[in-house]
Amino acid sequence: MQVILSTESPDLTGHKCLMLGVFSDERPPRGICGFIDWRLNGFISREMKQGRINGDFSEKTVIPFPRRISTEMLLLFGLGKLSELNYERIYTAAYQGITAIDGMLLNKFAFDLPGENRSGLETAGIVEAMVRGFFDYLSSDIEKLTNMTSCIVTFPASVPDISTGIQRFKAASKDMGSVDAGTLEESFA
Repeated sequence: MQVILSTESPDLTGHKCLMLGVFSDERPPRGICGFIDWRLNGFISREMKQGRINGDFSEKTVIPFPRRISTEMLLLFGLGKLSELNYERIYTAAYQGITAIDGMLLNKFAFDLPGENRSGLETAGIVEAMVRGFFDYLSSDIEKLTNMTSCIVTFPASVPDISTGIQRFKAASKDMGSVDAGTLEESFA
């Protein structure tokens, strides 16, 4: 699995699928999901207000060809209450999210770091839990693991913490080089 990083505006970068975390008690959405909601003229907020998107844990909503952003589809993944977010929940969400990505027969996707800078969880821990969830699902099929490309969509200030999270994952796992963090690895100290 290749892990790349994008600090470009998430509405302009052409992603096949952008997976975003949605919290049940965060209305309107914040972070990158909030930014995408703003670019979609409040579409996600309206859907939440009308009860079609709740943000309950494991809820998945696919929005194909959203206008005003350069993404072919959005995958909104419910994470429950922000106050209940922990690394285990992030791991489970990542595992279930990559299961949905695989079910849509995709081998490239982008994702945000749910709760980053507003949950009390450290960014490095969020990255480690997400990459571990992706890896644990994909490692059952070496071809899927080899051909998957994931892109972390984040802010420039988060890059050092993201590098730390990738480094922790690689140190704790037996990925045997199957998770390629490319240029992120160059920043490891």
